[in-house]
Amino acid sequence: MKMVMIPSWTSQFLTLLLVIGTSATALAAPYVPPSGIGAPGRRESAGTRGCLFGNPSNLVALAPEENMGWTTQAYPRFYWYLPTNQASFVEFTLAKAIADSDTVEDIYSTRFDITGDAGIMSLELPATASIPPLQTGDRYRWQVTIFCNPEAEEGELSIYGWIERRLPEDNLADQLELASEIEKADLYATNGYWFDAVDQLVSLSGSMQENIEIQTRWVELLDSVQLGNLVEQPVLMDE
Repeated sequence: MKMVMIPSWTSQFLTLLLVIGTSATALAAPYVPPSGIGAPGRRESAGTRGCLFGNPSNLVALAPEENMGWTTQAYPRFYWYLPTNQASFVEFTLAKAIADSDTVEDIYSTRFDITGDAGIMSLELPATASIPPLQTGDRYRWQVTIFCNPEAEEGELSIYGWIERRLPEDNLADQLELASEIEKADLYATNGYWFDAVDQLVSLSGSMQENIEIQTRWVELLDSVQLGNLVEQPVLMDE
């Protein structure tokens, strides 16, 4: 997986925020989790060992504190923070929860090389004939594992969380149809669609350095799920 870096914009953002005062903050919409959802998960790798360095030095899933988030997409994109590292490769796995059971069934797994640079990485579930789309109402576990030793059977560090596909109700669908691209991020965030909110803001990140509204929303979104320590990290995107 070849990546390109979208530079950090936070220093410019802080300068602009001081100039315009609190008005920008009032524009931002925090993430609001749907009521009653949550699942066991590991949002941050336990401790540091092997081949991860820097500050922050842990592998971190960009996920809500409840470890569960909604998406509208059949083939969504997943995001996580990877610190400076000497890892051999990363493994991503998606598994479907079996109804009325504590077990899961793997439906997709891939391994890819990384550069060693710190930043927010992502992977879009590929829309191919061999990978079924996410079904509405079903839960899926996504997991990222770091392999420091290329010959190891199991990775040294891992994180995991859950995703559920839900189609927007009619009222929200109507609002999304009329909303601007930046307003869509707010609507997704305040209605529990975590994965869409993150993806929407990242899709606008090419304009982030020039647009105070996008910057503000990115900071507010991560702050609202206690991930504010990642706002300065560059976003690494597929080339």
